[in-house]
Amino acid sequence: MNFLYSLITLKLKQSNNFIITLFFIFFSASVMAEETHDALSLLNKMTKAVQTRDYQIHFVAQDKDQYATTFEYNHLGADKKENINAQLLYLEGPAKEIILHNNTTSYFQPDSPSFSISSSRITEAFPDVVYNDFNSLANIYDFILLGKARTANRGAQLVKIIAKDKDRYSYVIWIDDENFLPLRIDLLDEDNDIVNQLKVVDLDKDFDAKKFKNYIDNRTYPILLSIEKQNNLLDAWHLAWLPKGFKEIAAYNVNFYSSDIATKLFSDGVFSFTVNVSLEQASQLNQIIQQGGRTIFSTNMGNKNIIIIGNLPQVTIEKIAQNIVEKSSENSR
Repeated sequence: MNFLYSLITLKLKQSNNFIITLFFIFFSASVMAEETHDALSLLNKMTKAVQTRDYQIHFVAQDKDQYATTFEYNHLGADKKENINAQLLYLEGPAKEIILHNNTTSYFQPDSPSFSISSSRITEAFPDVVYNDFNSLANIYDFILLGKARTANRGAQLVKIIAKDKDRYSYVIWIDDENFLPLRIDLLDEDNDIVNQLKVVDLDKDFDAKKFKNYIDNRTYPILLSIEKQNNLLDAWHLAWLPKGFKEIAAYNVNFYSSDIATKLFSDGVFSFTVNVSLEQASQLNQIIQQGGRTIFSTNMGNKNIIIIGNLPQVTIEKIAQNIVEKSSENSR
């Protein structure tokens, strides 16, 4: 009888432990799902704020082991991209200015000819990561709330964006508590070291949007740079491997300073890279340059020079380069 009682008691304890374990598993999964939802909500609010609000910020951008550069960024937001106006001023070195107007980005630089290109934003300001529908990226990235902090004399919430694979970097974004603008963006390598950082030092609450709009409307702009639909220079090649989630976004030819360059742009929404092909061969084979979070890889294939530029780890860029396949060679196998 005592044995039977002990056996029943043991079974009840095991059953209770099993139920408790199931509860904690379910509770932990629910908490994680809620935190992911909150992180995605914050990020999507940031994307909307960056594009639709009027603001002036001063920020510092710095690559690892490089000097910091300071900028002023003025922005007139709108629900439609074609109605957005913006200006990026380099506050150090040559007086360089970039203006976005009517879906066109114009570059004014004292040491070379000014030019304009068709573009819906100034890519030198915020990185690609802030312009996203983050819900669509949940199968490629994890989104983690890291808590609250303070920067630029403003409260912020921190969100970490981590790729589910090891083919790309991670981000930590500090999002303003009040207006949801990004106040700091850290690009992290596989060791969680900061390889690039954008840090807002001042957000001007008295920004004169009307005065800035008048400046934009009355500025004289350079003509558009000749960008043509891609010819067959890149048609002879294709990429046999891409990191998960990447797809071709654009393909075009650019005649820049009498050089014809065929370009294909690939992106997953957070990171991007270009494959650039020209007939001018490089003197040095397989040259790699690392500039903070940007990797530049140059090689010759056949009678062409191929340069891959992207904000991806060196090993990923090299793997992409190793998987550029010449279609004629592939078909002859």
